Amino acid sequence: MIGVIIIVFTIALAFLHRGSNRLRTSTSSGYTPSVSIVIPTYNEASIILHKLENVVLLDYPRDQVEVIVVDSASTDGTQSLVQRFAEEHSREIRTVLIEQPARMGKSAAINEALRYVRSEIIVLTDADVTFRPGSIRTLVENFDRKGVGAVSGVEVPVGGKSFLSGIEGDYRRIYTSIRLAEAETDAPFMCESELSAYRKDILSPLPQGTVCDDVELTVMVRSRGHMALYASDVSFFENEAGSFGPKLSHKLRRGMNNQHALLQNSRVFFNQSFGRYGTIVFPFEFFVHIISPILLVLAGISLIGLAVAAPFSSLVAILVTVMASIPSFLILNSILTKYGQTEVAKLQGTRSWVLGAAVFLGFQFVLLVGLVKLGLRGPQTNWQQIPGTRVPITIEASR
Repeated sequence: MIGVIIIVFTIALAFLHRGSNRLRTSTSSGYTPSVSIVIPTYNEASIILHKLENVVLLDYPRDQVEVIVVDSASTDGTQSLVQRFAEEHSREIRTVLIEQPARMGKSAAINEALRYVRSEIIVLTDADVTFRPGSIRTLVENFDRKGVGAVSGVEVPVGGKSFLSGIEGDYRRIYTSIRLAEAETDAPFMCESELSAYRKDILSPLPQGTVCDDVELTVMVRSRGHMALYASDVSFFENEAGSFGPKLSHKLRRGMNNQHALLQNSRVFFNQSFGRYGTIVFPFEFFVHIISPILLVLAGISLIGLAVAAPFSSLVAILVTVMASIPSFLILNSILTKYGQTEVAKLQGTRSWVLGAAVFLGFQFVLLVGLVKLGLRGPQTNWQQIPGTRVPITIEASR
């Protein structure tokens, strides 16, 4: 079982490292189509004004941009804050509030925006995310090239200086480098909906019950023959939970969302009509999120049994496993080096890719818990906010 994991990871990482380099992101094209910036909200009174003030600073033609806040029945006064902002800044930027009668989840909010938007490009961003003034312009300029349907920014987590935050940075370096490698191979597994842009005319409403709009939208873009890019020169900043419990809850939530999306879109698995996204990227992520966690736990149980029955043999098995894993670790390190000069360099951590890989392996056990919960309870569309993440971020603090 552990041999299967090592072989698959080594082969997949080798394919991703090679990449195709067909569509890299580009900037300074001067392309400025009409843009609608969509912000889904639910009880974001503590940060929504900071978010809107961040958007006002954008370096983008004011007659070509609008802000659409889709509020999902907030009970903390978020709507009144947005309305007041819209009135006070009406000469600076057009701001529209769409109020939903009940809390229905993020995918429903996106569908509501899709019914309203008439702009050429729709930008999705979360209320707790901060980005630099030139970010939207840089994302959108990529649509000047034929065939580009989606462009994603790169997440840079903001938190304390604790060891926990450090290893989170290490994990994010691996995560982001793999996404960039996937994008160069064909398309990233998913565009980050915390800050991503889409060509409006190729989108349709998300299926009912969607819990991972990131993956669903990326699959939609690829199914219609368009490419999705990961913009290594555009970063967005988001607060990460500072303590172990909330951080674990956040990872469990993300993992379950990804797992649900993978299972819902299993038609993509080795589907050549999706290009290398269907034959390399999607199968790799399916293995990482669905198959590998099960195999890893079974392998761990077998190793414990072997240690009890034959301690020396178990030590030999561990040594063989470590030696067999060296090629995959070397390839992974090479991928990290390849993207070391991009926005990945802003992902501060202990700078130990070994620790990052250890966190990645630990995440496999979280994914197993996610699979069990998903099987027993089904998907959850309305998640609670993670404690400690609703804190305004300044650009200076994010550097």
